[in-house]
Amino acid sequence: MSVSSTPPQSLRLYPSDLVLRAQTTADLDFLQDLFVTRRWAEVSAVTGWSDAQRRAFLHSQAQLQRQHYEKHYPSADFQIVEYAGAPIGRLCVDRSARELRVVDIALLPAWHGQGIGSELLQSLLSQADAQRQVCSLSVEQGSRARRLYERLGFEPCGETSIHTQMRRPARAHQE
Repeated sequence: MSVSSTPPQSLRLYPSDLVLRAQTTADLDFLQDLFVTRRWAEVSAVTGWSDAQRRAFLHSQAQLQRQHYEKHYPSADFQIVEYAGAPIGRLCVDRSARELRVVDIALLPAWHGQGIGSELLQSLLSQADAQRQVCSLSVEQGSRARRLYERLGFEPCGETSIHTQMRRPARAHQE
């Protein structure tokens, strides 16, 4: 499966241009490739590894991530983000009575900066507000995504050496 899907030039996305659909086993190759694109630069910093070794390592990490999500978020909604019938990302959301947790949100690099992540998160925040739920997520230290989360009202609520936990309290829902 190719992950070279690139947005058309001068693309102006509207919510109706994107489709969220349930993830299936047929998406596993795409998800593995998506994981590789997200982590390639990070693993490339490791000297002495060939591209094949990097790819094999990242494939094993993708599988471990999938197993972790399935174990710790068994009732989560695992969805594929599509544009024009092609997968361009993934969204995983775990809902409970008090909290909406964004477990994972990822787009192919060519689709960064198009407003898709903002649109997806704003939709989730509206859902959380309607249910009077806190919305939470985890962001890696140094990730550029943290600026987006802060713009949307998320605040740090805990840190590890790798991640910052963030949450946004429910706001009054407006119909």
